[in-house]
Amino acid sequence: MEISGAHFPAPGNHGMIQNLNTNGFSSYNPVSSTSTSDDGNDQNQILPGFVIDERKQRRMVSNRESARRSRMRKQKHLDELWSLVVHLRTENHSLMKKLNQLTEFQQQLLQENVKLKEEASDFRRMIADIQMCSPYTTHLRDLEEAP
Repeated sequence: MEISGAHFPAPGNHGMIQNLNTNGFSSYNPVSSTSTSDDGNDQNQILPGFVIDERKQRRMVSNRESARRSRMRKQKHLDELWSLVVHLRTENHSLMKKLNQLTEFQQQLLQENVKLKEEASDFRRMIADIQMCSPYTTHLRDLEEAP
C-alpha cells in the first residue's frame, strides 16, 4: 500500500515482529532487535499510533513484573495472616476448653469444701455432746481447776 509517496505494509500485519515478553503476553514491535533509541531521533517510529518506544516497552514490562511481585507479596501476607487466624482460633479453642475444665474443677472443690466444713461442724457438735454427757468430763474439770 502506498500513501503520499511512502510505502506502508499491508493492513493485516503492519509489518511488525511479534515478541513474547516475560509474562507470556505478545506485543508487536516494528523495530528490529538491532535498532536502538539512543540516537535521540524517532527513527523507531514508523506509524505513531502502532509503535511502542523501546524504553516505554521496558518500563511496561518492569511495571508488570513489579505489580506481579507486589501481588505475590500481598498473597503471601494474606496466607500468613490466615495461618495466624487458624493458629489463634485453635489456641483459643484449647484455652476455652482448659478454662471450662478448671471451672468445673473449682466447682467440685467448692462443693467438697462445703461438705468438709459441714462434717467438721458435725464433729465439733459430737465432741461437745460427748463431753457434756460423759462422767469423765466432771473429773477432768476438777483436775483442770486444781492447782
